[in-house]
Amino acid sequence: MSHKFLAVLILVLICAISFALSNTILAKFHTSPLIISIILGAIFANLFTKQTQILKSSGVVAIAGKQILRLGIILFGFNISLNQIASVGTLGVIYAAFMVFATFSFALFTAKALGLSKDSAVLIGSGASICGAAAVMATQNEIKADANKLAIAICTVVLFGTIGMFIYPFIAKFLALTPHQTGFFIGGSLHEVAHVVAASAAFDGTTSSTAVIIKMLRVIMLVPFLFLLNFLNLSQNSGGSKIKSIPWFALFFLVAICVRSLPFFPENLVQILKLAASICLCVAMCALGFGIDRSIFKATGKKPFLLAFFIFLWLICSSLVFVKTLC
Repeated sequence: MSHKFLAVLILVLICAISFALSNTILAKFHTSPLIISIILGAIFANLFTKQTQILKSSGVVAIAGKQILRLGIILFGFNISLNQIASVGTLGVIYAAFMVFATFSFALFTAKALGLSKDSAVLIGSGASICGAAAVMATQNEIKADANKLAIAICTVVLFGTIGMFIYPFIAKFLALTPHQTGFFIGGSLHEVAHVVAASAAFDGTTSSTAVIIKMLRVIMLVPFLFLLNFLNLSQNSGGSKIKSIPWFALFFLVAICVRSLPFFPENLVQILKLAASICLCVAMCALGFGIDRSIFKATGKKPFLLAFFIFLWLICSSLVFVKTLC
């Protein structure tokens, strides 16, 4: 059996197990298969270090962590339509943009005060402000941070997103937010799409739909965010030709949204493309998990988690101020 075939087989197998766990044992926790996949990939890499090096040498793991990742992000665009964007109006777009870019700015400022590396700040900030693990992966693809920093960033997304998933409903009820306000609050400040779905499930349909749409608007902000990384010279793809430095997959992500919005585009095909996006991102997460060394969690210290905690507080407070003032 060739190393390439074996690498593909293991990636597909871990991906399948991740989906199975997400839809069975972990279903009530709304745990994304992406998160499960990177955890399983890291476990495999640390239990079978020699075999993992052989799989990496095949080149398949590198392709999964880059090209398949980009394909998955493009296909993820089929989760969003222009009609959904229109349903929350201009205020929804402004709110989503504010939450993404203000949060990212806050992350950079706070990380500098804590003495944390710029790579860690960018990864943790992108995950918290945009769309969790998928944003961390897309950002890592641009800034070329090492796998250890990537792992820590995703760990913070899982930790604080999960905490938020449980406490947000209590905050909304305690502050007597309206269904509309609750949807804006949850969708505008929780980390993962799965976290938003889980937290909003405790409320009526208006809250749930509004929360998911606002979250999808934050996902769209990934496109200008990646261009911002190039503009600020934070991207390691910015050298050489300007054409080569453009994150084309982000533009194709927007094209997918537009195509999805065509009135004659078949809904059945949309569901297939959504599944394909999930599979691609799941495979990419597993490949990235192969680069995680368990020793990093001992060596990293408290600063990344402290940064993530401050961002978490910022997300809650800034979102509530916006919602209570303008919604």
